Amino acid sequence: MTVQKLFPVLFLQLALAFLLAGLTNAGGLQLGFYRRACPDAELIVHQTLYRYISRDRTLAAPLLRMHFHDCFIRGCDGSVLLSSTKKNQAEKDAIPNQTLRGFNVIDAVKSALEKKCPGVVSCSDILALVARDAVLMIGGPHWDVPTGRRDGRVSIANEALFNLPSPFANITVLKQQFSATGLSVKDLAVLSGGHTIGIGHCTLISNRLYNFTGKGDTDPSLDPRYAAQLKKKCKPGNSNTVVEMDPGSFKSFDEDYYTIVAKRRGLFQSDSALLDDAETRDYVRFQSRTQGSTFAQDFGESMVKMGYIGVLTGKQGEIRKRCAFLQNFTQGKMAIQKLFVVCFLQLVFAFLLAGLTNAGGLQLGFYRRACPDAELIVHQTLYRYISRDRTLAAPLLRMHFHDCFIRGCDGSVLLSSTKKNQAEKDAIPNQTLRGFNVIDAVKSALEKKCPGVVSCSDILALVARDAVLMIGGPHWDVPTGRRDGRVSIANEALFNLPSPFANITVLKQQFSTGGHTIGIGHCTLISNRLYNFTGKGDTDPSLDPRYAAQLKKKCKPGNSNTVVEMDPGSFKSFDEDYYTIVAKRRGLFQSDSALLDDAETRDYVRFQSRTQGSTFAQDFGESMVKMGYIGVLTGKQGEIRKRCAVVN
Repeated sequence: MTVQKLFPVLFLQLALAFLLAGLTNAGGLQLGFYRRACPDAELIVHQTLYRYISRDRTLAAPLLRMHFHDCFIRGCDGSVLLSSTKKNQAEKDAIPNQTLRGFNVIDAVKSALEKKCPGVVSCSDILALVARDAVLMIGGPHWDVPTGRRDGRVSIANEALFNLPSPFANITVLKQQFSATGLSVKDLAVLSGGHTIGIGHCTLISNRLYNFTGKGDTDPSLDPRYAAQLKKKCKPGNSNTVVEMDPGSFKSFDEDYYTIVAKRRGLFQSDSALLDDAETRDYVRFQSRTQGSTFAQDFGESMVKMGYIGVLTGKQGEIRKRCAFLQNFTQGKMAIQKLFVVCFLQLVFAFLLAGLTNAGGLQLGFYRRACPDAELIVHQTLYRYISRDRTLAAPLLRMHFHDCFIRGCDGSVLLSSTKKNQAEKDAIPNQTLRGFNVIDAVKSALEKKCPGVVSCSDILALVARDAVLMIGGPHWDVPTGRRDGRVSIANEALFNLPSPFANITVLKQQFSTGGHTIGIGHCTLISNRLYNFTGKGDTDPSLDPRYAAQLKKKCKPGNSNTVVEMDPGSFKSFDEDYYTIVAKRRGLFQSDSALLDDAETRDYVRFQSRTQGSTFAQDFGESMVKMGYIGVLTGKQGEIRKRCAVVN
């Protein structure tokens, strides 16, 4: 019935394409807008931006602010990027925008995109993607960015001067300005949280400190002790000094902003104004009381909502070649022509699907008839490698984990990149994976015995189980019958794999950790924890000081080659020591330490530490089986690859 229903739908799509042929294409934003015209667009944005943020984390705040300032004036159309001309002063030169920086970063991203996909990706989309990735790179949340914006042709300084929310604004004005753009009072409270990163100039708070009512007094809504601290930094008439918006963590994206505002320590009047309205005050106090329990998700949702303000799509606006200059640009009817082709191919594909079924499903002993020795061959081949190098167990377990979290357990992590596509294997989080040669050896042995029968995705699941078993871990039954996927996209691994820098809120959204009882980590992944956690040359206070001192002996600043054990003393053995280490505040990664920041995960850590892992082996096996069901392809979906690195 599903396939039969598909025919009339596709017929109507095709008919609609003909009707649209003579009409102006209004278009709209969508996820993956560039998947055909520039499939690596988001990856290029991320990689180019990383070169800058990795050297200077303070760039994240102005890049986020740049997107905000763009959307509030004429909508998210990249008008903030245009340079002034002899006949027009552009937004960029308006007083509120004169402290923006990072335009060179946007230009570098645009240049990289133009080399790969000339005339395709708009500057307004670049701003939206850069804002998201900049937040992500300093520990903030990830959100999906709908794209398809086109660039505006008008930029007027006066509009920015009068219409941007001001740091001096009261709550009434702020609510009016947000409402005028279609944003809610909650959005106002949420997006104000962007002030958790960045700095402010003393000139913007001088009046609050020294002459609030014209009588040489201080703003009474400002905590007196905090005002005294600010006065030490910001002397009267000082126009050059800057102060942190979120003292102590102004380079890290977290929920501390709300705790500060709740204590009447918001830097700007517009921050303090959040306490003057019932709805915004309740939001501030809730995030402060719950350690920002919903802030990460709320911020992503409000950013997406803001990203829709006044967008130009379809044939509106243009695609600039250089973001600072207008580009008179017209496009033909390529979009409609592509629509014809897509609908036609969909219709053909629907006919091919008729009569096929995708019932299938995972089951124990799936290969008992077609390849009865499959699991034995996997075990024997793997043993030849693990017996020589026990450290292979950790990356092989991690490989299965990374595979399942992207598109499900379909072996997509094994596919190699092509000229037209960068695969998951080459995404930054996967560049330290190893053991692909082991998977290839297992596949080769299976192909000799049972050609075209055992999938690469099942090999990953079986190898992960046996690798853990061979270094002293538990055994669990692995249901098989997975088939291999045909799609592997680096971007998806880049954005969706749980990060070693993630906090507990993000981890709970994404999932799991206990496999860190084996394996190693590179010094580059903990350098910030050891030497510059809040941007002041300090160490992460959640890390045990004695352990931090030990790590510093191994990981000198700038050291990118050295590795350290995740579970010191038993990193080649699968045991419960990981939980004892985490309980002692000696988890190597921020994501390990984050387990102590949530009641449920903290209780589990302490229970396993106290009981010598009494239930860990069983729990781990059960969770691995559960993970192995994520997004599986079965029946006639996907394929059975002959070589794991190449689609048939």
